[in-house]
Amino acid sequence: MEIPVITPVLTKERNYTMDVIRGVAVLGILMMNIPGFAIHDFFLVWNDALQSELTLNGFIFKSAMVLFDGKMRGLFTVLFGAGLILFIENKKQNTIEVADAYFRRMMWMLLFGLVDGYILLWGGDVLYEYALCGMMLFAFRNLRIRNMLIVAFVFLGIFTFLNGRSYNKYKDLSIVYTQTSEILKQGKKLTADQKKQREEFQGVLEHQIPFSKKVIAEITDDIRANLVTHRSGYLDIFDNHSEGVFEYQSTGFYSNFMETFGTILLGMALFKMGFFHYRLKIKVYRILCFIGIPLGLTAYVLSHVIQAKTQVELWNTYSWRPCSIYYIEHPGRILLILGYASALMLLCKITWIKGFLNLFSNVGRMAFTNYIMQTVLCSFYFFGFGLGHYGEYSATGLLVFVVCIWIIQITYSNIYFRYFQIGPLEWLWKRLTYGKNFNCN
Repeated sequence: MEIPVITPVLTKERNYTMDVIRGVAVLGILMMNIPGFAIHDFFLVWNDALQSELTLNGFIFKSAMVLFDGKMRGLFTVLFGAGLILFIENKKQNTIEVADAYFRRMMWMLLFGLVDGYILLWGGDVLYEYALCGMMLFAFRNLRIRNMLIVAFVFLGIFTFLNGRSYNKYKDLSIVYTQTSEILKQGKKLTADQKKQREEFQGVLEHQIPFSKKVIAEITDDIRANLVTHRSGYLDIFDNHSEGVFEYQSTGFYSNFMETFGTILLGMALFKMGFFHYRLKIKVYRILCFIGIPLGLTAYVLSHVIQAKTQVELWNTYSWRPCSIYYIEHPGRILLILGYASALMLLCKITWIKGFLNLFSNVGRMAFTNYIMQTVLCSFYFFGFGLGHYGEYSATGLLVFVVCIWIIQITYSNIYFRYFQIGPLEWLWKRLTYGKNFNCN
């Protein structure tokens, strides 16, 4: 019996719209990853709240949060899910050889994730997480589209619920805090449980403006430690990062698992229903674009507007807000992911804009290379073993830096594909997956 040869997707068979979306996503991811390389996030998150006014730096950061945070990674994750089904369906077989190639592909991605996290020093790597979820999702490949969507939204719903539980917990503690304050005014003693709950909520209050002296000291020490570490040599940074990477890729994986798993599965369902091949009615794309995006942006802006930054705002929040902002933000994020994808799908139908979109298509064709390249460029520019610019940039400066990296990656990707058919890391990944059967034509 002849053993079937398992081969990769040919260049001429690539899905153009998926490459465009993937290119936009990998560039957009840098907008939210850059603080992890360049600055302590305290300066971005609390900038306007501490100054009690909207500043240019605050506006840039908040705009990035609304437009990019979670959405670009979401697009990237959806495309990863679509790619899993594309990988399997391209083989046109249901054999052990296909499964073997699939799991080799995931195992190598997991290894690349470990290298990106530990060796290249990026603590927010997604490749490791994608690989683990991809292995588990192989069992879901043959589900009906309806069942895929149900499971995906169940996982996303549970993730949203779990992330919002702490709000109700602290809201209940605020009631206890008020009650115990009255008890103390009356000169009565508190029970051990009441003392514990009161101290726990006091800790919540102290992390809102005005910060307590203890919190200010902790933040100051953390900022100084980060500055010293990131301006040090490679081994010092490695020693500091490795602990964080281990935590992120172990306990952190379980806290993010449901969102990543659900979003990848959503991408698998979208591919199977023909979303990326225009098999849905055009009005579906228009509804998701022209209704989904405004609704998603409204939800996301609202979640930021009602977020408490001061102790007074926190008390007011507990008096009227019934639930966590996560219950507003996360559904808005899914709407925006689908809306952005639909908008790009519609743009790809416009002939005169195709030349411009080709720039992003080539970035998407080597998204793996560009993702790792961002880590290398940022580590070298900001960390001490390179140019050592950590802590020198405001939000405005970081925006300029990100735009420069975009220009570099767009230019490099488009020049590269004049001479080659596959990105360098994409070539390595496929060579490791397919072995001697690999052909990049």
